[in-house]
Amino acid sequence: MRKIEKPSPTESPLLFEFDPQPAEEMLTALGGLPLVVQAFRSLGLPGSVKQHLVVKERQRGYDEATFVESFVILNAAGGECLDDFERLRADPGLEQLIGHEVPSPEAARKFLYAFHEEEKIEQAKQQRLPDQIAYIPTESEALEGLGKVNQDLIPAIGRTMSGAEDRYGGSGHHDYREPQTRSPAHLRRATRLSADAGGVGRDGRGAGR
Repeated sequence: MRKIEKPSPTESPLLFEFDPQPAEEMLTALGGLPLVVQAFRSLGLPGSVKQHLVVKERQRGYDEATFVESFVILNAAGGECLDDFERLRADPGLEQLIGHEVPSPEAARKFLYAFHEEEKIEQAKQQRLPDQIAYIPTESEALEGLGKVNQDLIPAIGRTMSGAEDRYGGSGHHDYREPQTRSPAHLRRATRLSADAGGVGRDGRGAGR
């Protein structure tokens, strides 16, 4: 009897076809970043930035809140330097999701330079004692404004968490104390109390009364 040869799976064509036409949909590999942006905006940070931070002299280009949001996006995406903004700009789907293009590395660099005040650095150098090498300049007005934004962020997170607990039945109070170490005798007493109250004894039978 002649043996029937079974065809190899490698001899079969693939179950899909390549379409040479570009897809009409906008694709992105950074689909999780809009959640970070939503949190940024829901916490009221754009308004806080607008209120406390003014570094731009002209109305052209990105506003301060867009710059700050873009740096948050860069950090969330694992960016390590300003040049990584180019990687984000190369993803057209991200712009569609967040509603704006992130700044170029050069624009982001100029924004950071606005927080720098050479006069305060020189002043800190002059105030050093003769045997001192290090110095800490006082914050510029822009850095102080950014600090106020951070101060607005902390209570905003607290209000958001409190509101979520109210909606889902949480108490709104947390005990962040470190758990105390219990002695073996204490654990044995707790086990007996649990068994007497209806727990399961060592023999596996109920001990309820």
